[in-house]
Amino acid sequence: MQRSKQILLVSHCIINQNTVIEAEARALGAIPSVMEWAIEKGFGIVQLPCPEFTFLGLERPPMTYEEYDNKKYRDHCRKILEPFVFQLKDYIKNGYNIAGTVGIQSSPSCDPGRGVFMEELKSLLTENQIKIETFWHLPNTEDAIFDSNLHKAD
Repeated sequence: MQRSKQILLVSHCIINQNTVIEAEARALGAIPSVMEWAIEKGFGIVQLPCPEFTFLGLERPPMTYEEYDNKKYRDHCRKILEPFVFQLKDYIKNGYNIAGTVGIQSSPSCDPGRGVFMEELKSLLTENQIKIETFWHLPNTEDAIFDSNLHKAD
């Protein structure tokens, strides 16, 4: 079977809502609207690690961007992203396209517009000359309905 050779990077909790802090969960498991769209488009999905979970564990307190915006956390983000940068470089070397990434609007880590983890991802991509076509975000709404035409990060 022919492969699409289109790769989508997805924030960890879009595929696994069990890693978000309890008050922020928007689905039982994966976010259906994002997953259905990705499958329909033929994207191969690369699930990024959850930086907050790997840094502070599952029972972490809610924190703000300003609380995560420190050298220790940024270094942690870069460290856990390095294996993914290697994978992306190999995909590109073999003719794949990195179509985009889907983050979480208003997340202190994974908001593509202002999240510490996404800022570090973008820095690593730039340092490694990896181009991402589009940065999308899951809207910060209770129903968590994603629309790729509306939910592009600025």
